Amino acid sequence: MLNASKILRSLQPGQRVEMYRGAGGTVVSARRTDKICPHDFAVVLKIPGRDEFYPTHIRLLFDLYLKRLSNENGAHQLFCRVEKVYDGSDPEVFASEVLKLSFPMKLDDPDINLYYAQLLMIEQDFNYGPQGCKKSTVNPPREFLMRFIRWVASGEEIDKIIFLAVRNKPPPQKYAKRLI
Repeated sequence: MLNASKILRSLQPGQRVEMYRGAGGTVVSARRTDKICPHDFAVVLKIPGRDEFYPTHIRLLFDLYLKRLSNENGAHQLFCRVEKVYDGSDPEVFASEVLKLSFPMKLDDPDINLYYAQLLMIEQDFNYGPQGCKKSTVNPPREFLMRFIRWVASGEEIDKIIFLAVRNKPPPQKYAKRLI
C-alpha cells in the first residue's frame, strides 16, 4: 500500500495516473480532485467497451455481496485477500490467485475488487488521517471501509449494510475483528 500511497500523494491537482490494469483489460486509475481534502482523489474504472466511471464503496460492497451469494468459499478467499491488502500488501500479488475463483454473479472481476478496494482505503487514509482535513472515528481511517467489507463477509443481508454505508454511518464495532 505504501508504494501506491506515494504515487497518489505525488499527484498534482487534476493529474491522473493509471494504477492497475486488470487481466480482463479493465483499467483502474486515480485522478487528484482535492474535493474533500488536499490530495483527495477519485478512483476511475474503464471497463473495455464501456464508458469510464467512478466506482464507490457502495459498488464494491454490493459486488462483494454478489460474489458471496454466488460462491461462498471463493468469496471467503477473496475477503481474506482484501484483509491482506488492508494490512498493506500489494494487491497485484494476489491477482492471479483470485482470478482462479469463479463467481457466477459479479459486477467486476475479483482482481479489480482488490485494486480499487486498496485505492478507496488509501483515500480514507488521506482524507481522515493525520494529514487529512477530516476527523476519523477509527484508526487507521481505512478501517471504516474494512469494517463494512467484513460485515458483508459475515453473511448478513445487504440492506442494512448499504443503508448505513450511503449515509456514512459507522458499521457495528464487532466488525473491527479481523477475518484472518
